[in-house]
Amino acid sequence: MSHLDKFAPHELTVAEYQYWVVTARGKQITPGDLVVLPRVAYESFADVEAEPAVELFTVLGQLEKVALGKLGAHRINVIAAMMKDPFVHFHFFPRFEGTVDRFGKSWVDEDWPRAITLRDVETSSEVLAAVKSFYAESLAAQG
Repeated sequence: MSHLDKFAPHELTVAEYQYWVVTARGKQITPGDLVVLPRVAYESFADVEAEPAVELFTVLGQLEKVALGKLGAHRINVIAAMMKDPFVHFHFFPRFEGTVDRFGKSWVDEDWPRAITLRDVETSSEVLAAVKSFYAESLAAQG
């Protein structure tokens, strides 16, 4: 079993890069949550080589541009919790002040303005499909 399998890359991949894969996060706490996963299961940050590290900042920059621009987020949070899944990866959370309508439903960022609280939430397959296509199209348009 690959370290990526839990994140359903065959169903939820938004974008693929040389060293990183971006998937829609299966449990959307805020609208547009993603997971940035390395193709190699690095056990620690010290294991990440220069080229993947540089590409990571390119990936995060592209995601941030889409989240703050087209998605209309007010901020982003990027968290490397690495507790349940003990390899280097990042949870990307667009943050919103107040109620917003995205992906066919209304959302309230319950943690605003504090750091996001990781929790299990039910997310429909329709919302996940909408998040996936939104980012895939937006990132492709960036070129």
